[in-house]
Amino acid sequence: MARVELVVDSHCRLGESPVSYASGDIRFVDIEGCKIYSYDTVANRSVREVGTEGKVVGHIVACASDALPGYDLLASLDTAIVPVNFEGDDCKSNPIAVIPESHLDPATKIRFNDGKVDLQGRLWAGSMAMDASRNPNSATKGYLYCLQRGTSVKATDASPSYELVQKLDQVGISNGTDWYGDLMYYIDSLKQEVCVFDFDSVEGAISNRRTVARIPKSQYGGLPDGMTVDADGKLWVAVYGGGAIVQMDPETQTELMKIEMPILCPTSMAFGGKDLSELYVTSGARGEEQKGGNSEHRGGLFRVHIPGVKGSSFSRAFTV
Repeated sequence: MARVELVVDSHCRLGESPVSYASGDIRFVDIEGCKIYSYDTVANRSVREVGTEGKVVGHIVACASDALPGYDLLASLDTAIVPVNFEGDDCKSNPIAVIPESHLDPATKIRFNDGKVDLQGRLWAGSMAMDASRNPNSATKGYLYCLQRGTSVKATDASPSYELVQKLDQVGISNGTDWYGDLMYYIDSLKQEVCVFDFDSVEGAISNRRTVARIPKSQYGGLPDGMTVDADGKLWVAVYGGGAIVQMDPETQTELMKIEMPILCPTSMAFGGKDLSELYVTSGARGEEQKGGNSEHRGGLFRVHIPGVKGSSFSRAFTV
């Protein structure tokens, strides 16, 4: 039987984007609280929190790029991707990429949302309209991009050139992404499903989109949000508003396991711990309060022990 425990009572307005390290660290964000946190799983204590100068932080990924020395994270802040020296409490660097002006909308606020690194070290990051879940006119204004080295911006030795390559348009809320073999899994939350693409790892190309798991609101009570893949290639999806995380088999398109959480709005998850046998789950307080929930530890970071289940890897770092 799965065991769920609170590890950081962070009360995030919208906790998200857990990043796991072989050292035992877990870093995660409060999107609307404009903070990045770290938790030491070995010492079982919070280590640091760094503010993002009042900018919404859609996601973070570890950074180990030779082209960005001195930076240990990439963070999406509002409409920009910024290298961060987290250990140095520095989120003030110049952006290395921004959402194209043509993809913004003067009538509604657009921001980056979830992002993750593929097996080749490239960052995949999505955008969304802030009111996408409430306004049908905003429900297809998001995009999915891949961040890679480019030549479209004049570079100097101190400032490598990067570009955002558009991969998908007409996205509602760009969320969970992960890879397994030659497949890429992806969630647009408003579609209430997980889809999969054939993935060309050399070119970073995606094709042949199809649905592998449906998460209907009538059955699960919420939206599919963040996602990860376990060592057996099974999908783990956080159901935002549904108070649960679910394991899905992408081959049979069936639910294998459902774990009830002590909060209403789990948002994302990452496998960590010394042997990848611990699943760390972020959550949001604001969404729960809007739905009338008042669980004591809403917005906290939770650890889930699931017998027989391990992750496929620690969170991958951006290396491009």
